[in-house]
Amino acid sequence: MAERIKFPFEIKNVTEEEDKIVKKYYKRYTRPFVRVGPQGYFWMAGYGDKAEEIYNLKVRTDDIWVVSFPRSGTTWLQELVWLLNNNLDYDGAAATLLTKRYAFIEYPTQTPEIKKSQPISGHGATVHDYQDLHTLPSPRYVKTHLNLDFLPPKLLDTAKVFYVARDPRDVVVSFHFMHKLFRYFDEDVQFNEFWDLFKRDLLMHMPIFPHLEEAWKHRDHPNMMFLFYEEMQKDLRNVIDRVAEFLGKSYSDEEKNKLADHLTFDKMKKHTPIFEYLTTKDKDSEIKFMRKGKSGNWMNYFDTEELRREAELYMEEHLKNTDLRFPIVD
Repeated sequence: MAERIKFPFEIKNVTEEEDKIVKKYYKRYTRPFVRVGPQGYFWMAGYGDKAEEIYNLKVRTDDIWVVSFPRSGTTWLQELVWLLNNNLDYDGAAATLLTKRYAFIEYPTQTPEIKKSQPISGHGATVHDYQDLHTLPSPRYVKTHLNLDFLPPKLLDTAKVFYVARDPRDVVVSFHFMHKLFRYFDEDVQFNEFWDLFKRDLLMHMPIFPHLEEAWKHRDHPNMMFLFYEEMQKDLRNVIDRVAEFLGKSYSDEEKNKLADHLTFDKMKKHTPIFEYLTTKDKDSEIKFMRKGKSGNWMNYFDTEELRREAELYMEEHLKNTDLRFPIVD
């Protein structure tokens, strides 16, 4: 049996002031929130309890991992990757939700400490996680929003890893509505409040830029495919070609065109009904898992000159020391 590796990053409580601020929003947590590692990733205390266990997960050579910051196109990429690696088995995909096809490994660590009649842990985000990953048959499909440094250290040298990145200005809008959909935040929390927490890294998984940059620095690793949400929107057919080649799969143009059609946003909403029962019946509501699927839509929420300037400065500040740039979608 391989020796257990000590989790190499410090886990410490957020400051009392920070904990007081975030508990105005994350109301169903009683223990102090934590920051992890030199970048200070913000997490529920439950992740701190299990960080070492997740870090020590055994990786198999035929695993496929999809890694991302939340609301970056994860579901879209999961469906694309699974179908290409499973001989375009549309019937199999239709018969089994992504939440069962992929193990969302860290999900239980986000469970609230204060239960309600419909606890968030019961809303179907995943069937499998870090606790039973070892029991799943190969090839295993794994989803995670953890940054790469917190994942098993031999992951990239062992398995194939996909990372999808998205412009943080679009991420924060989608993340805002996700917090309401999953009942992390009350529905009356305004976007400007959420943006303030985002800027201050007082939301789970934050900060976003170190998360992106950890993956970006490994983009040339032979087992890593780094993709942008924006390039999937701009030229999905090209992304399908690249992913198929990365997986060692060969399909005809006709088959790949059919897959591209299957993966259009409107069709994905119909055949991937994840969290459908949590979604409001109001067709105009944005509190839904698959919301709009657009790039550049952030402009509609940063709806004052001051907010737009803040967003521009936020991007400038965090991009000045990296060559990471987000594609522009016309």
